[in-house]
Amino acid sequence: LEKFQSERSRITQAISDAGVAEVLFNKDNIPKSLPCAILILDSESGKNSTSRQYVDTDIAWTVFLIVNAQKASDPDTELYELKEKFRSSYVKLMNRDLPSVEYYTSRIDGTRLVRIAKIDLLKSGTGAGS
Repeated sequence: LEKFQSERSRITQAISDAGVAEVLFNKDNIPKSLPCAILILDSESGKNSTSRQYVDTDIAWTVFLIVNAQKASDPDTELYELKEKFRSSYVKLMNRDLPSVEYYTSRIDGTRLVRIAKIDLLKSGTGAGS
């Protein structure tokens, strides 16, 4: 539980450092204001196994950064700048870079057009920051 709370706290801090005021932890919640972020627990896998159990686990997270695309002249630039602010703080706090970012357009609450950056964060001990 301590590892979960520590990682989630640092990721939430990186989101806050990027200037996002609202962080949701339930993917099904509808954000009230934009830009916002949704942080969810994605997966967990055991590591450092003994003959009977795993000594530790790797936790994977997914962050959705969401900006308003309705009546916006350049939502891609706004989203990219937000992602770069998040990335800068995330690298400092977690000592590893973002592995990949997927961008797409969607609608929230059935009407508001938004641009979303879906960021799958690497598990601890893997990738560029290991």
